Parts: sequence; structure tokens; C-alpha cells
Amino acid sequence: METTTFSQSNYITHYNAIQVSLPMNIGTIIDPDDEVVSFLKVMEGVNCSKYIKNVSHRGRKGYDKGMLLRIILFAYMINVRDYRSIEDRCKHDIRFMLLADHQQPSHMAFQRFENEYLKGTIDEVFFDISKNIGTMMNIDESIQYIDGTKIEANANKYTFVYKARILNARMKMFKNITEDTVKMNMDTGFNFEYKYMYCAQEIGYTVQYLMDVMVNENIKIVYGKGKRKSHIQRWYDRFLSYYTKLEEYEYWLYIIGEERNSCSKTDHDATMCATKMDYYCNTGLSRPCYNVQTAVSDGIIVNADLFQRPGDTKTFIPFMERFKEYRGFYPEFPVADAAYGSYDNYMYCLTHGIDPVMKYSMYAKKNEAKFKKNIYNPLNWKTDDKGSKICPMEHVFDEYTGERYDESGEYLKIIQRYKSKNTCAGCPHREECCKGKGENKTVSRNAVLDEFYAVVDENLSSEFGKELKKQRSIQAEGAFGVIKEDMKFTRFTRRGIEKVKMEYLLVCTGYNLKKYHKYRLRETKKQQIN
Repeated sequence: METTTFSQSNYITHYNAIQVSLPMNIGTIIDPDDEVVSFLKVMEGVNCSKYIKNVSHRGRKGYDKGMLLRIILFAYMINVRDYRSIEDRCKHDIRFMLLADHQQPSHMAFQRFENEYLKGTIDEVFFDISKNIGTMMNIDESIQYIDGTKIEANANKYTFVYKARILNARMKMFKNITEDTVKMNMDTGFNFEYKYMYCAQEIGYTVQYLMDVMVNENIKIVYGKGKRKSHIQRWYDRFLSYYTKLEEYEYWLYIIGEERNSCSKTDHDATMCATKMDYYCNTGLSRPCYNVQTAVSDGIIVNADLFQRPGDTKTFIPFMERFKEYRGFYPEFPVADAAYGSYDNYMYCLTHGIDPVMKYSMYAKKNEAKFKKNIYNPLNWKTDDKGSKICPMEHVFDEYTGERYDESGEYLKIIQRYKSKNTCAGCPHREECCKGKGENKTVSRNAVLDEFYAVVDENLSSEFGKELKKQRSIQAEGAFGVIKEDMKFTRFTRRGIEKVKMEYLLVCTGYNLKKYHKYRLRETKKQQIN
């Protein structure tokens, strides 16, 4: 009988195959201090099924939507944000395998889930999870540290559209249209109406009429070198260019809207904002950005929203109303910097039982030594018992000259004007003091706003107020520092305000989950020591 001998010497001596094996419950081999343990503790008090709206679809049922939501939230907790990385983790990371129940969803499954289900319910997800974390960490939400920052949109920074440029160019075009309409009437005998302003539809009627004339008179339309155009075609081409340009202007004005002044061609919802100093060019750059607002309480982001306006002043009221809508109450102390200290915001706090602790524009500057040396600024003047200003030459500005009503904001603002009975004509300091064209200097005064400033000064000058100012710099700025530097989130990857808002709220939710994880580790260590 023949025997078979193996010529490969390493077949027997170097057999390295290892049988792949995992325990039946992979949760038993996960470290108790791992992030997924903290994540599961938080999600125990959250009902994921209520966020899943009914969307009709054909074919198979697909993956469990609650499972996909938990995977996405945990991925943002550990700073994994792209779909393909999440898909890869579901195949090789035992923590994701535990959350996925040994299933392997593709990156398209996560993308469809976010677009069809999560985009409309992300606000409820964020507020419910932040509320649950706040309860577990015993957070005081009556004190909120508010701040905003610009995060760059997923758009080309050179594809900008400014409303002012469009309006100026359109006014010049209106003038050219009027002149050409008059010339065309004289040249052709037509009787087209001319006026101060036009719309694209009106110019379109003119273009259509000229086309009908050329068709009825069998005028051949020619283009190219060596071709001679008829005078009707010349007018047709000119007004056609007006029509196309006006139509473009009207389109971009509709996209920009009334509240914004600019937009980007790549992402229409993004607004051009002046960002920080550029490291290489040493200049401020205008980039398409979104203005994100956050409110932090004891290190946890309890409120977050996204706005299209560059400034922070007009974001305060809708930001507070958003928190009231989802949490049912207003914060007692909304601590913010000077960008939020406006007349409308102070009146809003007064009418809603909120203590005004937001700085105003001159809060810090009025106490600077350089500013105090400017004796000609009315803010540095003395006041008498009636609140009237007294200039350095002892002229009392107590003669009432009128008032101005400002109805541009949410609340009516009344600005009073006073002048001195003594004339400023012979004053030796008139050139340094009087910057206006009138003979006498006029001092404006808003009595209600001055009272608000006095209340803010009193609140922030106390020991409690000083602690609030210190904590605002630590917590509000610290949250943005973690999001931008540690989490490397400095630019959105999605486009459109709804998707961008969903992305930012997911980032804030991941931030809160990470904060709770560190809190749980600290509490566990304290219990072991005790």
C-alpha cells in the first residue's frame, strides 16, 4: 500500500490557525469603565420608539430604528461621525456589535434613517437625553451660561452673494432699461411703458412681443461673425439680457430673504460671516457660516440651536422660547456676554420673570482708565439729583428738546434728547466736545435702558454675580473649546439648515454623553475610596 508523504516541512510544524470564538454574551467582556456602559445607563431612561415617526415604505421592513438611533448616538459620543466608519465599527468593534445585536447595517442604512426619521425629531432626542443626564447628575438648569460661535458651512467660501450688491446693480439696470425703452420707442415706433422700477416678468413680456414681431415679419435671427442683425433683433437681444439678469437677481433676493444680507451659492442657507483672524494672511475672512448658540449648566449643554444671522443680539429671545417650549420653564439666570445686552432682551427678561445678568456693550469699557480720561464723553459726565448730565464746564443738560421713537425691535424704545441752557458757542472745548454740526451739543438719554444698566451692574457686582461671570468664561467657552479642538468639529459636513441643525444637535448630544461618562467614572472612584 502506498503512503503519502508531505514535501512541505512547515505543514505540520508551523500550524497557526486559530478558531474564532466569542462568548454568547459579548457584554461580559466589556470593561465596566467603558463608554458604552455609561451610554446604556443614560439610554435606560429614554424611550427611543417615540422618536420614530411612521414613514410608508415598500419592500422589507429594514433594521430596527431604535437600534440605529442608539448606534448613531454612541458613535457621536466617541467622536465617530461619518457613515462608513460607523459601518466598519459595527463589523469589528464589540461595543457596536452589542448595540447592533450582531447585525451589520450599511452606511446607506444610517443615511436613510437620518434623512427619513431623525431629521424631524432630533430636537426631542436632544432635549430628552440632556434632561435625563441632568437628572442623573443633579444639574441646576436655572443658571445657564449662553454663548455663540460661528461654524463654517460645507460651502465654497468664494461663491458668495450679497444683497447690497444685487440691489445696487439692479437699480443701475433699471436706469438702463428706462433709457433703452425710450430709445426703442423712438427707433421702432412702439409704445412700451417705462417707469422707475421693473420686474423680470414685465421685461419678459417685452421680449416675447419683439419675438412675435420678428416671426410675423419673417425677420431671420442671425448670430455669429459676419452676420448683420436687424434693428429689431438688436433690441430683442438687449432686453433678453435684461430679462435673464433680472430673473437671476430676483431668485437670489428670494433665497436671501428679508432677515439676511448674504448667502452662499453652494449652500443657500449659509450666511457670509466675518470670522476670526486668518493665520497666514493676518486678515479677517468672510466665510459661509452658521451661528450656533449653546446654553451650558454645570458642564452639560441644556439648550442648543442654530441661526442664520451673524449677530448674537437677536438670537436671545427665540433661544429662550425654544427652551421654554421643550422644558416648560425659563431659566432664572441666563448669563451671557455683552453681545446679548440690548433693550429688547432686557425688556423680554422683565416681562418673563428672568433676572437680567447679561452684560451690555459699555460694561467693561466704561471702567477702563483710558476711557475715563475722555472727559468729553457724556458717559463720564457727572449727573445731578434729577439725572441730568453735567459737562466739564458745569453746563447742565436739562432742557428737553424732544424724543425719538424706535419701533424696529420687539419693544417700543423712547430716546429723549436734552441740551444745555448755556450756549456751547463760546466754550473753549467746543471743538473737542461737539462733533455735530449744530451750535449746541445734544445728549440722548433712554431712562428705561439706564435703569436696566443699573440693575445689571448691581447683579454682576455682587459675589454671586462675580462667580457667574467667571463660570460663564469657563463653561460656555469651554464647551466650544471641547467641540472645536477635542472633537475636531470646525466645519459642517451636511448642507441645508435642517440637516446642519441635526448634525450640530448630534454633536452636542455626544458631548453630553461624554460628560456623563466622565462624571460616572469620578463617582465610581469616590465610592471605591470611601
